[in-house]
Amino acid sequence: MKTTRVSCAALCLIKLGRLYLLEINKNRGDVLTPLGGALEFRPSARVVLDKLGAVCEKGADLRLSIPVDRLPSFAAWFRRRVQRETNPTREMREELVKEHRALPRWPRGGVDITFRGTTVGIETTTRRGPKGTLTVYFWEGFECRCHPDVAEKLHAVAQDRGSRLRLVSRRSILNGRDAATKLSIATSARKLIRLTGKQQDLASGHQRPTS
Repeated sequence: MKTTRVSCAALCLIKLGRLYLLEINKNRGDVLTPLGGALEFRPSARVVLDKLGAVCEKGADLRLSIPVDRLPSFAAWFRRRVQRETNPTREMREELVKEHRALPRWPRGGVDITFRGTTVGIETTTRRGPKGTLTVYFWEGFECRCHPDVAEKLHAVAQDRGSRLRLVSRRSILNGRDAATKLSIATSARKLIRLTGKQQDLASGHQRPTS
């Protein structure tokens, strides 16, 4: 039975002034990616995933292999946003506090996080381990607005060349490459830019022309 690899993540678009905060992702081969990471499923989801024939790569992470013909059923379950994480706080705390040490602690109330929707991509992963495997990605996009004191701390760390946090422009994200670092920017960042832009247009009652 033919299977496909699936990876589900909560990713955050953090805007500081006119620039966006990304990280140099060592697991992806030094690619600039949005902050966030793999979503985890709840114990109650195990029965559902077993029925779908899913084989998980690590613990409760929603990184798994699944029979191709079960993919539509998995997608329907994922979009219901039940029996799994539905926000990026755990991963954000892990990355900004523990990994990058950009913040001394998670600022409760210092970051406003808004869910903007789900977008899907299909590409060959550069992640260590399954590197080279064609993967179906389900990315949940979140827009993060930082309060001034938090934004100031993040901006300062991103200016430190020893840090793996970087500030990049919208144009760089859409072009897929950062001129300053000469690093590629992940497709997920471009999809998040378009996802949040679409949601803002809908909220304001405007509709962008189709190309």
